[in-house]
Amino acid sequence: MSKLATIRPATEQDTPALLAFLSQHESTSMFPIADLLGKGIKAESWLFETAGAITGYLALNEIGTLEPQAPTADWATVRPLLAGRSISGLIGPAEQCAALQTALGLANTPTRMNTTEPGFTLNLTDLRLPNCEGYYLTPIRDQDLPLISAWRAANLIETMGFTLDTAPLLARTQVLRWQQDKTHRILWHDDTPVSLAGSNAQIPDVLQIGGVYTPPDLRNQGYARRVAAMLLAEARHAGIKRAVLFAASEAAARAYIALGFRPSHSFALIMFSEPQQVSA
Repeated sequence: MSKLATIRPATEQDTPALLAFLSQHESTSMFPIADLLGKGIKAESWLFETAGAITGYLALNEIGTLEPQAPTADWATVRPLLAGRSISGLIGPAEQCAALQTALGLANTPTRMNTTEPGFTLNLTDLRLPNCEGYYLTPIRDQDLPLISAWRAANLIETMGFTLDTAPLLARTQVLRWQQDKTHRILWHDDTPVSLAGSNAQIPDVLQIGGVYTPPDLRNQGYARRVAAMLLAEARHAGIKRAVLFAASEAAARAYIALGFRPSHSFALIMFSEPQQVSA
């Protein structure tokens, strides 16, 4: 970033210009764009500006996770700004998260989750549907809550480093929100629930797939591919034009490529074992 770059707190008046900037990096900015559209500017968020134009954005969300989107930022300039704040992790473009973590002196901090996942994008006109005969989707209903909460808890333990003590309560809270917001669908095969998928961020024309889960004893039968495909077909029918996602495994990546997704970016999810206070 140019030496003329400045950093200042973001305000509600910045929203239109900030959305225009983030839209240039849409595939790796779905979380901040969706938050801006739904909740407005975060209380803890900053803009990078060069010659009066926005060239970067950084937010600290409610659970202490940093969300960077500043491709040309000198992250060393951010450390004094965040001094004394408690940071629980980072989520965003992989290279930026790594550079920011190092600049904050947190590169060697123990983590419960530290992954860089390949990202993919798909124009929904190019969606390739598998054979879905005998399969159908339902939203999460009251009678489904115990099963889907157990699935979500297992997923949190498997992929995000939660424990048997911490996962169930968070899982229940998340599933209740999914039910309320109608973001997730259960895949059924011959009246048996076999997989789950949903959206973890949505803007007017774009859907970000998340929360895909198939129980271990039901894997390798194409269920995750079908639930994602049928969810995307539903979204396309509702007017969504494009989908993005990041894959947690090679098997998942192969499934998404089979649906027509193409590699587009990399995304980091870094969660510290314990919140860390940034030193000056």
